[in-house]
Amino acid sequence: MDSTTGTEDGTADEVSLCREERIIYLKGVAGEPIHELPGLWVSLDRVEYNPHEEGTPDRPYGFIYHITIHNDSPRVVTIKGRKWVVTNADNSKLVIEGTGVVGECPRLTPGTQFHYQSYHLVASDSVAEGAYLGQDEAGERVFTRIPPFKMEIPTL
Repeated sequence: MDSTTGTEDGTADEVSLCREERIIYLKGVAGEPIHELPGLWVSLDRVEYNPHEEGTPDRPYGFIYHITIHNDSPRVVTIKGRKWVVTNADNSKLVIEGTGVVGECPRLTPGTQFHYQSYHLVASDSVAEGAYLGQDEAGERVFTRIPPFKMEIPTL
């Protein structure tokens, strides 16, 4: 499989944003190709169950996650958006996408980091993964993967 296009022959303009290339394909973003940028990476600092998070009837369990986006590349990158895939115990998937990160579009110069925390609401034990979408100062569209992490509901 071609690592840039996510296709067998490399002719389509798609790229998978999940490690196992099973979901989240982008057709050329705004007509431009999108590439994974070496040196732009994500660390999951902590995940914790929060029994006080107000969920919904269909997703009652809350998990707070702490993430750092690292820019060890030589380019200045602005994070423009994110895509998450949350896979539940029954293998159903919830796709979440949006502009920026926690209401910001962080600009990361080489050697800098952006730390934040947010949360997911889930119905069962789940795994979250995805990608941050960015753009460098030359206008090239880039992404970095969010490593998969488990959210396991504690048994009482």
